[in-house]
Amino acid sequence: AILASAAGLPRDGHPTGPGHRIHHIRKQRANERRRRLEQREHVAKVQDYLASPEAAAQHTKLLDEVKKMNVSERIAAALVKVIEETESHEVHAEFGRRLSAAPGAPPPTPPPFFPHAWDAAELGYLDTHFSDAAGSKGGTLQYMIDTVWIITAALLCFFLQAGFGLLEAGALRAKNAKNIMLKNLMDACIGGLVYYCFGYAICYGGASRPDGIDGNAFSGGGLFKSTEAHDGIWFGVDVGMDTGGWFRTTSNYWMLIDVEEDEYYIFLFQYVFAATIATIVSGAVAERIQFRGYLIYSFFLTGFIYPFAAHWTWDPNGFINSWGICDYAGGNAVHALSGCAAWMGAKALGPRIGRFVEGTSKSLVTVNFKPVELAQHNVPMMCLGLFILWLGFIPFIGGSACYVNFQLGRLCVMTTLSGCSGGCVALAWGYMTEKHASLEQAMTGVLAAMVGICSSCGCTTIWAAFWIIAPISVLAYRFGLWFNIYFCGKFLGGPVDDPLGASALHYWPGVWSMIACGLLSDPDIWDATYGIEFSGRTTKVEDLTLDDFSGIFYGGNGMQLAYQLLSVVVITLYGLASCFLLFYGMKLCGTLRVPEADELEGLDATHHGGLAYTDTDVHIVPAGLRLRKKKADMDATKDGSESPEGTESHEA
Repeated sequence: AILASAAGLPRDGHPTGPGHRIHHIRKQRANERRRRLEQREHVAKVQDYLASPEAAAQHTKLLDEVKKMNVSERIAAALVKVIEETESHEVHAEFGRRLSAAPGAPPPTPPPFFPHAWDAAELGYLDTHFSDAAGSKGGTLQYMIDTVWIITAALLCFFLQAGFGLLEAGALRAKNAKNIMLKNLMDACIGGLVYYCFGYAICYGGASRPDGIDGNAFSGGGLFKSTEAHDGIWFGVDVGMDTGGWFRTTSNYWMLIDVEEDEYYIFLFQYVFAATIATIVSGAVAERIQFRGYLIYSFFLTGFIYPFAAHWTWDPNGFINSWGICDYAGGNAVHALSGCAAWMGAKALGPRIGRFVEGTSKSLVTVNFKPVELAQHNVPMMCLGLFILWLGFIPFIGGSACYVNFQLGRLCVMTTLSGCSGGCVALAWGYMTEKHASLEQAMTGVLAAMVGICSSCGCTTIWAAFWIIAPISVLAYRFGLWFNIYFCGKFLGGPVDDPLGASALHYWPGVWSMIACGLLSDPDIWDATYGIEFSGRTTKVEDLTLDDFSGIFYGGNGMQLAYQLLSVVVITLYGLASCFLLFYGMKLCGTLRVPEADELEGLDATHHGGLAYTDTDVHIVPAGLRLRKKKADMDATKDGSESPEGTESHEA
């Protein structure tokens, strides 16, 4: 509660999330500008007062009083009385004027008979110093704490890219390891490019209004006809003209042009969120997608598809946000959306060669094929990637509010314990289904459980996450695997080959996390985090009560569950439709899947200059690093003859 109060955010009735934090900062900025204008006007009045005979007379009276006092306490008491009589706030403002005349200088030493003026000067100096030197307009200690925490969280979340790369490369065949790591690298690079250019503007940009609120219900850029309250911006880009109500602009968030310094730390954290989307999909399309096709989908997914969903969910103007849904860390806007993209990408690509063979198999339904598990080339690498992802998930969830709030410690503990719970449940599942302790099962259980609390963490208790949400998340992931192979194979034209199970791991636990909010939302936690003032519901704001937002098992009336499910339907349909156009459009253009020969040989050798691993002898020569291949050995390999005599000893 203290931290929330220090941030200027009341615990009751104030929604949390990146969009609300951004708009809070913008409101502070607007208020600071007004305050500084009023301060300049006040200083001008003070200067006139200090030059007047009245000020000189009061100063003389003050000195006379000081000379009569012999005890310091009595001096202080007399000074307080005299300063009050001479309107001490005028003197305080004078010290503010001296500071503004010499920015960056230490506070001037006030006369000893101005104790209250010293307090004002010191506080004024701190405010001026931390505002200007730190690059924040109206910066405070709370702002600096938020900045340090969110930047630290962003750096740890950026390390998720390494975890995804290690997990994916280890889970696939060695002949595609270099391809996997390159795609994860380009996710970070392409994601930064497009999110910087227009992704952030679509999420949270718009025409700044005096109250600091930007954008509209659909986009951070005003895609609707502007009104007096909403100046229109196309994708946050200033079109530079007034067209009679359409696209009349006042600011520009394209390429962060009008984004001031006090928002940069939020941009960094939100960029990491956006880049995660494409990386999640990487595992579903692995081992057979063209590299140029991968770059195209990464560009559109990070730059366009995700930003709209993020605006709807987290911006105060977003229509999903106005419903009062709980998607604290992106179980719906990040994981369910990326799960839809992963499923559609894998469906459009088709299975890898050898993944399904002729035969009959049954799991609730009978299908006319048999799934074949393809080799994993480095399971320890997968486990290392899992630990990195576990580490990154903690700040991923803990930093989602984009400021230090009363939830932080609880969220970090909940994330950690949910991973523990999911790992134990998945290990038990492995014992039952595979009759041995399975490392692979335990790893996916940890990840599924942490995905499963991304939405519900903002309104549920730790015990509910550990004992209910995390275990069911593991089961939801297992259902997703069955759905991809057997349900799709039986009813949707063929099985979906998702090498990493990304669609099952992110969509189904993400959806369950949204449902858990409607079932297990604690009214006390909800009230402290979100409040009850949401204008997008069918019920009038003044008629809303905590029962409308509480989970069914906490006495709620089911309204929260209904809106949670509605938001899932919206994001699911949006994700499937947009990614259908994206992936099947690339398939139609011939830029989606690699040729069969390239897939069989491996993408490292056919597309990236050579294998990631080699045991071939390497000889260093002045021209560089060259592989020593004896022509005789190559000829012997071709015609089946033995290597020439002496070759082995020469090579040794």
